[in-house]
Amino acid sequence: MLQSVYEWIEPEYLTKEDDQSTAFIQQLAEDLSLPKMVVQVIYDKGYQTTAAIRAFIAKEPIFHDPFLLKDMDKAVSRLQQAVENYEEILIYGDYDADGITSTTILYETLEMLGANVSFYLPNRFEDGYGPNKDVYAYYIKKGTQLILTCDNGVAGHEAVAYAKEQGIDVIITDHHEIGDSLPDAYAIVHPRHPEGQYPFGDLAGAGVALKLATALLGETPSDLLDVAAIGTVADSVSLTDENRVIVSSGIDQMKHTERLGLQMFFEKENIQPDQIDEQTISFILGPRLNALGRLGDPNPGVQFLTSFDDQEVAELVELLDSENNARKAIVDEMVKEAEALVDGENHLPQMIILGQEGWHEGVLGIVASRLVEKYHRPTILLSKNSEKGTYKGSGRSVEGIDLFQVLQAGKDYTDKFGGHEMAAGMTVPIDQFEDWKTTLLDRMIEFASVFNQKTPLRIDGVIDISDITLENIKALDPIKPFGTDNRQPLFLMRDIQLSQIQLIGKDKNTLKLMVTDGDVKISMIAFKSGDLAKQLVANEPIDVVFSLSVNAWNGNQSPQAQIKDIRQASKSIFDLRNLRERNQIMSIENAIYVFENEPFFQAYKDDIPFTSEAIMTSDIGQIIEKGTTLVAYKSLVIFDIPKDLSAIKDLIISKAIDNIYVYAYSSINAYLVGKPTRQEFAQLYKYLQGHGTVPLAGNEQVLADYFKISKVKLELMVKVLEEAELVKWHNTDLVTIPVSEKVDLLATKTMADWASQINNERLLRYNDVTMIKDYFYSGGK
Repeated sequence: MLQSVYEWIEPEYLTKEDDQSTAFIQQLAEDLSLPKMVVQVIYDKGYQTTAAIRAFIAKEPIFHDPFLLKDMDKAVSRLQQAVENYEEILIYGDYDADGITSTTILYETLEMLGANVSFYLPNRFEDGYGPNKDVYAYYIKKGTQLILTCDNGVAGHEAVAYAKEQGIDVIITDHHEIGDSLPDAYAIVHPRHPEGQYPFGDLAGAGVALKLATALLGETPSDLLDVAAIGTVADSVSLTDENRVIVSSGIDQMKHTERLGLQMFFEKENIQPDQIDEQTISFILGPRLNALGRLGDPNPGVQFLTSFDDQEVAELVELLDSENNARKAIVDEMVKEAEALVDGENHLPQMIILGQEGWHEGVLGIVASRLVEKYHRPTILLSKNSEKGTYKGSGRSVEGIDLFQVLQAGKDYTDKFGGHEMAAGMTVPIDQFEDWKTTLLDRMIEFASVFNQKTPLRIDGVIDISDITLENIKALDPIKPFGTDNRQPLFLMRDIQLSQIQLIGKDKNTLKLMVTDGDVKISMIAFKSGDLAKQLVANEPIDVVFSLSVNAWNGNQSPQAQIKDIRQASKSIFDLRNLRERNQIMSIENAIYVFENEPFFQAYKDDIPFTSEAIMTSDIGQIIEKGTTLVAYKSLVIFDIPKDLSAIKDLIISKAIDNIYVYAYSSINAYLVGKPTRQEFAQLYKYLQGHGTVPLAGNEQVLADYFKISKVKLELMVKVLEEAELVKWHNTDLVTIPVSEKVDLLATKTMADWASQINNERLLRYNDVTMIKDYFYSGGK
């Protein structure tokens, strides 16, 4: 059995007992000449009439008047004055993709107006986020007469105050959270300005820059929409209202962009114009722009978007790629290190807090997100800097736990911290770190119930395998762009036959499934989900939640279903018998590891995951009788060959075990050795009688070779003779004991145990998993 990771929330209309809504959706689909699966998605978003659905997919242009933004008139007037007087204008941006694109928009706009303009994007490690007083001072000394920020500024009180003292005006354009007060700037253009009345508050920094460009130029600059779309998607703001139009229009513009950087980038990535969409930005272009600022200098990002020098652009495209590859390598290495630290603990804490010297500050948030996905725990990762005496970190949270509120509990121990419910950053003095960590973990106690709940996963429609066609997938295009508040639709297929399980990719960590319904079949993939292969059973039905897209390769297009979550109700047997890597065998989470042999138990009990528990087969009766332990485990690992399979069966029934992992290690291979015959016993005993005393200890192989049997069989036969009191050991010698009565050697307990060993090895090591499953779950023998 494989349980779902998420709690699946089906559309409300599907949970109703009547089928009126379903019939109505079918009618809407016919009226609109749209596939039913597309109408399901739009209907579930709240557009539930023919007119409403038509309006939604038409994407009516929404470009609000830029002068509705507080201080826009002041900003425009001051910039026009600066252009007329040829004042030196400095655009001060930010180091992420939104900051790079915001800077690009304002730089190109002011250049178009003939301004004397330059730009500076701060270095994350040298300058930090937002206005930096020292940088301001440097540029003011060089002659800057007006500073224009983008994607930052509302928290820059000190630097802005300094500029004002020097007689320099600062115009702030920003979209980040506003604190208790605003800086004393010449103008602050912000969609959620406390004194403003702008109708849409979720613009990205690039969106705010676009509004300023529109106000300066007197019309929306269509040639800047592609850049604005990049920043808007990359910053994960709400893709509704004006943002939806900016991104939709920007992607259309991007498909025939004149920007040499984008043209060469798409060519290098083998992306055709008709393939460009918001996912191109989210997963390909955006991460590469962000990588510049994560690792060092983000300024080449603006050059990449603005330059028309072939050689320079070619070098910048290579730089984007190399920096992104470097970023991925750093992330992968840090993920391994962090996971090893977590897995090395005796238990999983309610919040993961790890700090290490040398961890790269620029990727802490990405790595924290990876750990949140794996462990479902809020995670804070910090880079220790012994020279500065601080830990600097980044945190990510899970649904239901407000990370910013948790950090409030430790504010007395931090130099600074900030963020919101799901993400935050902080700086902690080294000598305060342990007290800060303890305080946060104490604060987490009240959230214990969250970890017993699954994160909700909203499903947009239930479809059949026959619905997965290129035509239907392309019919979803009018709902795009997908992103925050307009997420990519998720579909559910129930009871679909799983016909094939594969692991693909360079690291064999991408799961590929083939599902079938009659003659119809389709492949589905799940990235970074290779571990699930061990928990799925082929030729059994599954339920799967997935998104749909078009996979384009070498000029061909095919439907692609990307898995979000899976569940499989059938009891499962997983075959570990051919594994040789110990870390694979000892990696089963939330499982009971059953050992028959004490030496194995002692050697490996500490190697299993801390979410699992090791027991001896001999303890099973007491465990069942007490009924107080192992309650939460749904998986069982048979490590070696149990003498009493019925005890294992009783444990499986008693604890409602759903998944059995069979390693079934045997060092002696009794099944292959076989049972000694009466003739073999007679020959050995006659030999021993003839010699009286045999120096056997250490020479077993010599005697085994003499009789042409294995050493294991010889040792077994000696043990049987010893039990029957036909021989005895005297130090290293085996001494024959005279007897007057006939003894049935095949009826000894040793032979009975050996027969059980053979039978149990036959079942667990040499039968297929179907027969093993039948034995444990269906009453087989």
